[in-house]
Amino acid sequence: MKTVNLVTPADIGKRVTFQFELPNGFLAEVVGVLERYDEEAETYFVRRKTGEVVRVPERGVRFGKLVEAAVPRGPLT
Repeated sequence: MKTVNLVTPADIGKRVTFQFELPNGFLAEVVGVLERYDEEAETYFVRRKTGEVVRVPERGVRFGKLVEAAVPRGPLT
């Protein structure tokens, strides 16, 4: 399967999305702010809006790109 990863370590602090393969072969997705990149482990660390930090191994990335900032939402009326 062809992979497309447009995210680089230079994108730290920007909002990103990744689709990546888990060790068990299932796919996962994450959207959040790229907090850091561990060169030794070749892993991205993405913080979701919930505060959870997700580890994304670079070798498992199927798709990655920058996304626009989230639009703040007001209360529903």
